[in-house]
Amino acid sequence: MAAKKPSKKPFHESVAERLIQQLKEGTAPWQRPWIPGEGAMPMNPTTGKRYKGINAVFLLSQGHGDPRWMTYKQAAAAGAQVRKGEKGTPVQYWKFTEQQTKLDDNGKPVLDNDGHPVKVSVALERPRVFFATVFNGEQIDGLPALAR
Repeated sequence: MAAKKPSKKPFHESVAERLIQQLKEGTAPWQRPWIPGEGAMPMNPTTGKRYKGINAVFLLSQGHGDPRWMTYKQAAAAGAQVRKGEKGTPVQYWKFTEQQTKLDDNGKPVLDNDGHPVKVSVALERPRVFFATVFNGEQIDGLPALAR
């Protein structure tokens, strides 16, 4: 009889356990002393978007001073390199809509003035969750200096 694989903990449980441990150690990871130009919320410099919700709290709890977080591929595309041996931090994101090609009454794609298919945003019947591993700017060589 094959051994049963242990199930992986849900993302929210892993985050909660880390935060509880930090609170027991006397640290509230979402509180930072106010220093002008520091303490920015975690963001992705490739997309320009800030991390929100559980991802923002979890990334703040990692103890890095650089607010920039990106995937390995995003760092490589920016001409930077994640240092060997660095551990990434998981984040999750949800997709509620997707882009689909608009179709005419005959089922053929509707084209814009340039001949490209027109896209429309369609709500998904069920949201989809995706996971990614991100690295902090302090773990990546070759990024421009952080502008404060």
